[in-house]
Amino acid sequence: MDFNVNELLNSLSYTLDFVEKDLISDVTNHGRRVAYIAARIGQKINLSNTELFDLISYSLLHDNGVTKALIQMDGTENYKKAELNRMHCLEGEKNIDFFPFFHKIPNVILYHHEHYDGSGFFGISGKEIPMFSRIIALADSVAIYFSEGRKPADIEARVQKFPIFDQIFIDVFLELSRNIEFWLNMDDNFVFQALRIVTPTVHREFSYQEMRTVSRIFSNIIDAKSPFTGSHSRGISEKTGILCDYYEFDRETYWKMRIAADLHDLGKLMIPNEILDKPGTLDANEIAVIQSHPFYTRKTLEEITGFEEIADWAANHHEKLNGKGYPYGFDGNRLDFHSRLLCCVDIYQALTENRPYRPAMPHSRAIALMRNMSEHGLIDASIVEDIDSIFESACATA
Repeated sequence: MDFNVNELLNSLSYTLDFVEKDLISDVTNHGRRVAYIAARIGQKINLSNTELFDLISYSLLHDNGVTKALIQMDGTENYKKAELNRMHCLEGEKNIDFFPFFHKIPNVILYHHEHYDGSGFFGISGKEIPMFSRIIALADSVAIYFSEGRKPADIEARVQKFPIFDQIFIDVFLELSRNIEFWLNMDDNFVFQALRIVTPTVHREFSYQEMRTVSRIFSNIIDAKSPFTGSHSRGISEKTGILCDYYEFDRETYWKMRIAADLHDLGKLMIPNEILDKPGTLDANEIAVIQSHPFYTRKTLEEITGFEEIADWAANHHEKLNGKGYPYGFDGNRLDFHSRLLCCVDIYQALTENRPYRPAMPHSRAIALMRNMSEHGLIDASIVEDIDSIFESACATA
């Protein structure tokens, strides 16, 4: 499949901005703004198209480890403190291990908070820090200062005040800063289009199996958003794969289903944690917010050419055969077997894992509830029985 990697990265990285907006409410479009600034610097130093694409990719993903770092900090720290902890660099570097860069450069994410004078997290300095890390470090600070409402002259003064950035890239930034369009393009209304313009159009041949390396990155980010969903997407993807083999799906469909399972809760990155992790009963407004997440999943994935079926299967995982699911109210006439399968696996996985409002259920109890749902015309009875027969023995020996 000839994938437009721009579509893939832009669509999926869009959700990371919502994670940051949830964790630190006065920041929007941070990842895209960092990528835009880094790309403008990259253009000035004459990076090739593939190098520029990689720089933009690293920039968009530079803070992908923040959610995992917050969970490992037991939720006792806020986003800004996680940013000041090297754990998010460690987690972020591990998470992008399989991303299909043109030129993979070790430790770009790991060292994106290193200082040129050696005063960063890991104590490396100067040219020991990867060039992309040095560019992203400067772009990150400029983007933060901009989000704080600081004027260009103040930002220029700040980046020159301390010896923590590479002077070569400071000089490039100061040259860019002289033109007002550079700053106007960073406005929330324009930064997405500005980034699209500076991003080289890149098409690459990938199989769906290879594309899953990207979906796994975002699956990890989704699961890291809440301590109660630490392995939810991974568990669903593994069980979906087992069932796909059981039903003897062809290999392309198998990998499409694995990707759909990885990304089915992508829209939850846009839901505030105070609602996701609420231990008590949700009110009507909070329920409506929760029920919006499959809609966001669809809107994100349907922008990617070649993901049409994946978007449909992933976004239908809360629909019911009687038309009383959400967010679209599709009924059995609209829900194909793949959508029904992912719905059932999602329910089974959710019932058998701990949630803020209840402990995990044993296999037998989960199947009993799912049979009750099938009897009331909500989910596919045949799939429920297959899940019972396939996973009963695995649970008994676990």
